[in-house]
Amino acid sequence: MKKEAILTRLRHLYNTNPFVHLLDIVIDDAGPGWAKSHMDVQPHLVNMDGLLHGGALGTLIDNLCGVSGRTLGYSVVTQNISANYIKNIPVGNTAYAACKVLHHGRSTMVMAVDAYSADHRLLCQAVATMFIANADKNFQDIWEEGGTP
Repeated sequence: MKKEAILTRLRHLYNTNPFVHLLDIVIDDAGPGWAKSHMDVQPHLVNMDGLLHGGALGTLIDNLCGVSGRTLGYSVVTQNISANYIKNIPVGNTAYAACKVLHHGRSTMVMAVDAYSADHRLLCQAVATMFIANADKNFQDIWEEGGTP
């Protein structure tokens, strides 16, 4: 399957999630075992100091782990996320995230995620353990030979 068709399929699936839709999380790119996304920092996503709420950034990270698992043909759910928040950004900025599957076992996947600002300042680093809930036949064996850019 062509990469653009896969991205369209991923975007359609995740846009049906009301919480993801509320935060306006956008899938930017993906390949086998990795994904990138972003969200604009809007007034309803900030804390009392006017900075991106840690829960919103955590949701960006958590959702991206789900997308990364799906690129390998599996629906995954969070077992644990350990996140180190480093910097923050105010309304009007954009938070980006990149996730890579480090380990794909029979029942879990371990992933590393970096979240960063438009000027490449590191906002958060996270490691997630995701439980493999089930196989998703719509995303099994979807990548053409050499599908990793």
